[in-house]
Amino acid sequence: MSFRFARPALGALVTAILLTACIEREGRPLSPCTSVTLEQEVTLDNVDEVDLLFLVDNSFSMSQEQASLITELPRIVDILASGDFDQDGDGPGDGEMNDPDFEPVRSLHIGVITPDMGTGGYPVMSCREPDFGDDGTLLTRGRTDIAGCMASYPPFFTFEPASGSSPADFARDVACVATTGTDGCGFEQQLEAMLKALSPSAPTSWTADGYAPPTFFRSTYGHADLVNDGFIRPNSVLAIIPLTDEEDCSARDPALFDASGPYSASNPNLRCFASPEALHPIDRYVDGLLALRRDRSHLVYAPIVGIPEDLVPAAGESPDWDRLISDDPALRDDRMEERVDPTSGTRLVPSCNVPGRGEAYPPIRMLRVAQRLEEAGVGVTAQSICQESFQGALTRIIDLVRVALNQGCLPRELNLEADGSVSCDVLTVMPDGMGCAAMPGAEPRTNGGGPVVEDGRAVCVVPQVVPSERTEGSPPPGDVGWFYDTFTPEGRASCDQRIAFTVQPPTGATVRLECYQAVPEGSGEVHVGTFCEPGEAGNALCATGGEALTCDPVTRACGVPCSTSADCRGAGLVGFDCDGRAVGDVDPAHHAGDPTPYGYCTNPTCG
Repeated sequence: MSFRFARPALGALVTAILLTACIEREGRPLSPCTSVTLEQEVTLDNVDEVDLLFLVDNSFSMSQEQASLITELPRIVDILASGDFDQDGDGPGDGEMNDPDFEPVRSLHIGVITPDMGTGGYPVMSCREPDFGDDGTLLTRGRTDIAGCMASYPPFFTFEPASGSSPADFARDVACVATTGTDGCGFEQQLEAMLKALSPSAPTSWTADGYAPPTFFRSTYGHADLVNDGFIRPNSVLAIIPLTDEEDCSARDPALFDASGPYSASNPNLRCFASPEALHPIDRYVDGLLALRRDRSHLVYAPIVGIPEDLVPAAGESPDWDRLISDDPALRDDRMEERVDPTSGTRLVPSCNVPGRGEAYPPIRMLRVAQRLEEAGVGVTAQSICQESFQGALTRIIDLVRVALNQGCLPRELNLEADGSVSCDVLTVMPDGMGCAAMPGAEPRTNGGGPVVEDGRAVCVVPQVVPSERTEGSPPPGDVGWFYDTFTPEGRASCDQRIAFTVQPPTGATVRLECYQAVPEGSGEVHVGTFCEPGEAGNALCATGGEALTCDPVTRACGVPCSTSADCRGAGLVGFDCDGRAVGDVDPAHHAGDPTPYGYCTNPTCG
C-alpha cells in the first residue's frame, strides 16, 4: 500500500496502524509482548502543486458574476503562492514574521471551460455549434475587446512563484480567458463539461485503481490526456469550481434538444426540469470525479451556484444539505424547491434574486453531487453566486485547498503514556546519497554493528517531541522532531489526529511509523485482541473491526485467519507467522484431540 503526503509547514503521516497485544487464555487484553511491532512504509512525495479548473457559465445573465470572479483572481494567486492565508505577513500563531500559514504552492495551473456541450446535433437558437459546443476543452480564446488581452492563449496558465512572475500579471492573463462573455448556449451541461474536461481516455498514473474511461456524445472520450493533456498532474490537488446561475442539464438522450422530438412539448426553459429521465444520473459524476485522484483527499469540489446567501455554510462547517436538497419539504428551505413560476409559466421560481445583479435557480443536481463527494472524503463547500462579492466564497475554497495540501490523518487514536508521549518510533530512510545529518534532529539507527543501511540508504531515527500543552488550539512544540498532533489549528483543520513534523523530511524519503500498542481498553473499537465469544456472534463482532477479522477459538479474541504467513504480512502484522497446527496441538488443555487446522496469525514472541 502506498500513500501520498502533503507538504505542510507541519507535515503529516497517513498510516494504517493496527493495534494488537498478546492475549491470555481468558481473552483479556494485556500489555504487548517485547516486540509487537506493526509498521507501515510510505514514500514521501511533497504535494505542492494545485490544478484549478473554473467552469464559467457564459449564458446571457452572467456578466456581473464573471466580473466578481475576475476581481478576486489576484488574491487567490497571491495566497496560494505565498502560503499567507490571512494575508497578515505572519505564520500560524508562532510569532515569527514571514512564516507561511501553509507551505506555498510551487506550481499553479488554472484552466477555464464553459458548460456549452452542444445540443446533441440539433440546431438550437443561441447555441452556435450544435454537435459539441466547447466540448469541455480548455479555452484558449482571449477577449480582444478588453485592453491588454491577446486573441489566444495556451490551454492553461502556469504560475510558479520561483520564476519571479507577478500574481497580478498572471491573474490579468487568466481574466482574458475567464471573461467568457454572455453569448453562450442556453442549455448548460455543467457536470458533463467538467467530467469530459478532466477524464482521460485511458488509465493514467493519477487515476484511481480500476479506472474505466467514461464515454461521451457520439462515443468520444474525455480530453484530459488529449487536447487538455498536461493540465492535471500526478501529485497535485485538483480543485473544481463551477460558477453558474442555472441548474445542470447534462443530457443522456440527445433528443432532449430536438425542437420537434419527444420532449418538445415543454418550453425550452423548462425542458430539463420537466424531463429528468433524459438526463444522466448523478452517479456518473460522483463516480467519475472520484476516479480522477488516487487519493480523494486531493480533490476539491466547490460550486458557486444559485443558493440563497443565508444558506452559505459558515467557515469550517459543512453545507446544511437538508435545507438545500432534502426531498422532505419540512426540512428543505422553500427557496430551494424547483417549481414553475406561476406568474409566467415559462420558467422556474428563482432561488435567489438580487436587484441589479440578477437571478439564479436551484442547482439541485450539482449539490447532490457535492453531498455525495463530501461523504466520500472530498473537500466540498457550496457557495452562493448571488453574493455581490466573491471574496468570502473564494476564501473558503482556498481554505479547502489548504486543507487538501495539509491532508494526512491517522485512522484511530494512539494510546497516550503518562508523560504525554506515544509508544511509536518514526524512522526515515533517506534518499540516495543523503545522510541523517540532512534532517535536523535525526540520528542514525544502529544495530550494535554500526549504522543501519537499507539498499544503500541511511536509516535515521527522528526524535519524538512531547507537547507541553495538548488543549485544542495549542501551538506545535518548538523542539525539532515529530509529535502526535490532536490539537494544533493545522491538525484540527485536517483531521482528528495525525503524526506531524516540526522539520519536514526531504522529498524522496521513506518514512516508517512503528508502534508498540496494546488494545485500548474501553475504547469501544474492535481490533486484533478484542475479546470475543467463539462462534457466529463472535465472528460478527470481530467483522466490525475489519473484513479480515474473525473470532479465534483458542485465544477467544479477534484475530486474522490465514493460510500462509504472507496473509499475516498482508494484514499489516509484521513479524507474525501463520500457525497451521491442529487446534488440539495449539491448545491441548481446552481442545485436546481436535484435528481442525488452527490457521490464525500469531506473534511468536507471545508463547
